[in-house]
Amino acid sequence: LFSKKLATIIRDVPIEFDIQNADWRTNMKKEELGKMLQDLGIYSLLKRISELDGEPAMTQASLMEGTDERVKVVPVGSLKQVKDLVRDIVSQKYFAFDITFDPDLKGPGHLAFALDDKTARALPWSLFESDKGVPEEIKAVFENVKIKKAGHDLKDLFKNLSRKGVHPALAGKGGVHAGGLDFDTKIAAYLVNSDLKDYDLDRVYFAEFGRNIDPNPLKRAAYVNELRKPQREKMRSLDLLWVFEKIEVPLAPVLAEMEISGVKIDKKAIKKLSDSIYKEISKFEKKIYKHAGMEFNINSPQQLSTVLFEKLQLKGKVKKTGKGAISTAASELEKLADEHPVIDLILRYRELQKLSTTYIEPFPALVQKDGRLRTTLNQTGTTTGRLSSQNPNLQNIPIRTELGQEFRKAFVADKGHSLVSFDYSQLELRIAAHISGDKKMSEAFKRGEDIHTRTAAEIFGVPAEKVTPNMRREAKVFNFGLLYGMGILGLQRAAKITREQAREFTDRYMAEFSGVARYMQAMRDAVHNDRYVKTIFGRRRQFREIDSQVMEVVRQAERMAINMPIQGTAADLLKLAMIKISGLIHEEGKENEVRMLLQVHDELLFEVKDGLVKEWGAKVKEIMENIWKLNVP
Repeated sequence: LFSKKLATIIRDVPIEFDIQNADWRTNMKKEELGKMLQDLGIYSLLKRISELDGEPAMTQASLMEGTDERVKVVPVGSLKQVKDLVRDIVSQKYFAFDITFDPDLKGPGHLAFALDDKTARALPWSLFESDKGVPEEIKAVFENVKIKKAGHDLKDLFKNLSRKGVHPALAGKGGVHAGGLDFDTKIAAYLVNSDLKDYDLDRVYFAEFGRNIDPNPLKRAAYVNELRKPQREKMRSLDLLWVFEKIEVPLAPVLAEMEISGVKIDKKAIKKLSDSIYKEISKFEKKIYKHAGMEFNINSPQQLSTVLFEKLQLKGKVKKTGKGAISTAASELEKLADEHPVIDLILRYRELQKLSTTYIEPFPALVQKDGRLRTTLNQTGTTTGRLSSQNPNLQNIPIRTELGQEFRKAFVADKGHSLVSFDYSQLELRIAAHISGDKKMSEAFKRGEDIHTRTAAEIFGVPAEKVTPNMRREAKVFNFGLLYGMGILGLQRAAKITREQAREFTDRYMAEFSGVARYMQAMRDAVHNDRYVKTIFGRRRQFREIDSQVMEVVRQAERMAINMPIQGTAADLLKLAMIKISGLIHEEGKENEVRMLLQVHDELLFEVKDGLVKEWGAKVKEIMENIWKLNVP
């Protein structure tokens, strides 16, 4: 009865109410609401305030207007106006630019230029399709390395220009100053704060100046121009300019070219794999049903939980979800692996199901008419500096299973070409040895020893030749686990040992590799003192959560602080190598014979003309191995 009373709405509260005054459309105080949404950072709603009055979306006719009177738009429609624009650009040796899209998003609408904060000059994209010779005038300024250029998301801008035969990425030798690239406001915002999920220009601009940009897209180039100075100052004060100028900005056109190239897919191999995976999944389903003694929906956490914890009465210590149900997440099920054979079957079934639904089923639809698949390489998608891949994600393809390996075979080369892969060996452990200065780890790498065997020899106290495969496996777990911040429990599960053994091995590891132990403690101290850690090149990640009152949140921040300088440095080294390799490809004019296709963590994938594989294999290897001098090879 008390619960019923709590749930009953009281209807006789003495309040004055007028239905007319409750009409939010007529009584809303837009300015107050706008200010509140700005203060709260709710940008998606902020953009929609103008829609409340039924105001139409921006049309071609209203493109030259707007709400920000500080910036005006000047149309560039004649050849004379184009020549005037080009003359001003050449005189100033700098411009910011942006590409707007038609409201129907079928293609670009305008190419806008800004030489200052007050004026945007808008060139209709249709001029590129005319016979007036405009492209050559514009092409010249884009490909002139002495003219500096700024934009918001240069990678995407350059992709759109490349489709029209304007190739800023191809200009300039050595790749580092390709096309005279100077500034990317999106990347600058990302380097200053890598925790944001959204780096749209309107959000970045509001965060910097506390005011909104005009909804007129033709003015964006002027806002890019305005952002340049304060963003550069911020990066200078945070010591981020080297990473910005030597890594991230020159990388943009390299990624643009990789996205344009795409990778060829063998559709027949995908179909064959799809059929075999379907058969494998069916086999696992039958085995799981047999162990469970009934048929049920294996993909339903609720039904799976009922089968495991009620019908089969499994008793392992498994966490509960936020809603109070027993978790069936893979990390939790792994704890039960020794209790019942059905657990291993479920985990393997899930891996196949993921491979099928995430990759194999959607792939044929993603392959374009030329038989190539094009992913998007996201430059601002991670907090560590690693690239991420989306639509589809090509960095998460499981490769440990036989079917995962089979799936990789569906990636093929054009006729007369080969796929050539370069994968750094234990890159993060080498970086750990360099940063920590650990003598034993460094010496092992210098001698060319297998680092996991050496680690096993040290923590088990046996000669290297007496290390068993099991010892090496456990040492490998510790080498990576500790640097990824694994606790005793995580190491126990990953190495499949007891908690006492995990604790004992950890103590021995820290004693034998004292440099690594000191590094780990130094990073914990740094994150508590400075609220950030950084790579050897100066890329930083902030950890505001280190001040949390929740101990687990603090511990997690400490673990990530130990890992970030290592993983971030690895990402930076890969990017430097990509820039240098791309520069060499263009210097030697091999764009059609040597193509960089993909980057997957520590691996680069190329498509190389058959007659050039040996020569370019040696060149790429040479660049990758010598891109930066560490204390270990």
